[in-house]
Amino acid sequence: MESNFRYYQRRAHEEMRAAARAVTPEAKARRRALAESFAQKASEYLPSTAIVAADRMAAAGYEAAVTR
Repeated sequence: MESNFRYYQRRAHEEMRAAARAVTPEAKARRRALAESFAQKASEYLPSTAIVAADRMAAAGYEAAVTR
């Protein structure tokens, strides 16, 4: 079974990818907000790992999303 951290981490990444494909600014903003929400939830389960992962995402050009 997938852990809560991995689920939220995966969903944050999926939403960031969807934001990158979004056509309108409104859709992009909604997807980024969802990604931020999932990233926050992931960080509640493994804070130290989530911080490191968020730094990796930022270095890769993503904002406020957690990935591994």
